[in-house]
Amino acid sequence: MLLVTGCASTEDRLADQLQDRLDGLHAGYVHSRSHDPYSTGGHALDGLDRYGYAVESSIDGYAVTLVRVIAVEVLESKFLAPPEEFSLGACVEVTVVPGSGGDGRGSVTTEPVPCPAGMAHDADAMTDAVKDMTTDLEGRSDDVPEPEPDRPVCMSGEVCTEGGG
Repeated sequence: MLLVTGCASTEDRLADQLQDRLDGLHAGYVHSRSHDPYSTGGHALDGLDRYGYAVESSIDGYAVTLVRVIAVEVLESKFLAPPEEFSLGACVEVTVVPGSGGDGRGSVTTEPVPCPAGMAHDADAMTDAVKDMTTDLEGRSDDVPEPEPDRPVCMSGEVCTEGGG
């Protein structure tokens, strides 16, 4: 939750923060797949939704699809008035296609979708029920990269040339 004052409209701040949330969710799935780009089926689904946050999931051939709820809240403070709370949420579909081997490490696509009928909009139980939902977000699609190399850990008393300490 963010307490804000300023010139940008509340709707613009909510939309920008929700887009940031989509971008972060997408980056997290890309990072996760970089360490396991070839898994498929139930094994891939278990790795992608280990905490059960998906409101829907499916396996279609080798591709895994998840629907997640994301949301943001803003408290708007006005002079000598109690703060007002605003929220905005979205359902996003994450489609993960596994790699085929070699340079083909698969892809991750994240895009807004209408929420499944009858679902509660609790955004992973991080917020109260979201008042407004949108599909007006930019989707993302990326090929799965090689994982970033592990950083060496320097022990006390060693000469560290790679950072750490």
